[in-house]
Amino acid sequence: MNTGAGEGVNIDWKKMASSWTLDMSQHFCLTVTFRRSAEEIVGIYGADADRFSRVPSREAPEAPRSGTLLRAGVLGEWAFCIEFENFIGSTHAIMRDLSAQTECLVLLTTAKGLTMFSSVVDGEVVERFEPGYPPSTQGRSPHGYADEIHGLVADGLRPVAASLRSIALRVGHSLTTEILHGPLLSVVIDDPDRQALAHPDPPLLFPAPPPGGSGPLGRRLL
Repeated sequence: MNTGAGEGVNIDWKKMASSWTLDMSQHFCLTVTFRRSAEEIVGIYGADADRFSRVPSREAPEAPRSGTLLRAGVLGEWAFCIEFENFIGSTHAIMRDLSAQTECLVLLTTAKGLTMFSSVVDGEVVERFEPGYPPSTQGRSPHGYADEIHGLVADGLRPVAASLRSIALRVGHSLTTEILHGPLLSVVIDDPDRQALAHPDPPLLFPAPPPGGSGPLGRRLL
């Protein structure tokens, strides 16, 4: 299973109710990176600076069939980027480059039922797991995201909601509906080179799989 790029789903920001919250979405990729600007983030994704615009969700461009729409902003000292269609934020190249000399958190969830949380530091995935499924956990970070998020799921939160709460605790700010609907740096990448994004050189580094397991995707492939 390839978790690097999401298949397209039709997200109509203009019709999205004000009562909507991100944890209701079944298909998105969110990256949150320490001490980077929104402009720097979308540049790492491969966006052209002359195509940037800062617009509310109702004025955001539509993602092309083979491309992706980036919506980026800041949360205190952190910058985030979110995609809902054909996402590339969870590809190895983007995760490696976002995390260069800093920390990047990546939350991926797909319409096929896969949710994945990763903590990436300076080109290395230090913690990676399927929220709510402790046997999937690879690595361990000083922040203990796996223990925290698995615990929140055990207490009754859904995996995406638990992951977003953990991110908010780390960042010190929540990614609210108001922020997501408000003016954000928005740009379309028409046709990213997905092969290059999936196989960067040098590669993104990963921790060893859990003992007796095949990593976070093992449960989904049974």
